[in-house]
Amino acid sequence: MVVTPACPVHVIGKRIVDDGGQTVYRAPGYRVVAWQVKCSGRTVWVLFRGGVALSQEAYLGVRSGDAGRTWKLLLSEPYFGVRAPFTIDSYSGPWTIVGANAAYFVGWCPACGHQGTVSLTYTLDGGRHFRRQRIGKLSGFRGTGIHVVGNHVTITAISQSPTGHRRRTVKIEVH
Repeated sequence: MVVTPACPVHVIGKRIVDDGGQTVYRAPGYRVVAWQVKCSGRTVWVLFRGGVALSQEAYLGVRSGDAGRTWKLLLSEPYFGVRAPFTIDSYSGPWTIVGANAAYFVGWCPACGHQGTVSLTYTLDGGRHFRRQRIGKLSGFRGTGIHVVGNHVTITAISQSPTGHRRRTVKIEVH
């Protein structure tokens, strides 16, 4: 049996706190209503969510490669005043990490296109570069799940239309 080590940090409000109770990062911005922490070895990703307004969501994505000692702001929705080098989309959705360097984020833009669009934003090099791919087969849908095996990404989504197929799954190969 393989035991996965616990994440070396946790979140309290807008703060990332280490196991000793010390604040190691404080999220910029005016509020945080939800967060998710995902770890793989010494790599930690945290996605803060700050609520929605005007067809956009306030979110911040940060990464630590040294078990939470230092942090880098990598993702944000700039409309809310915090600028990061990359964005997920107007709204962030499900996300996952694989190992120390790969992170995958499903985004959604309800105001883009006739019935909205779904995108995949991902990094394979620890956040130095991100790529975004619009997923045409998910127009009019909103991402609800993500699963990654090797370079194959499976995104599940639910329709935003009251008629037709309600759920859809799309498989994408990334490089």
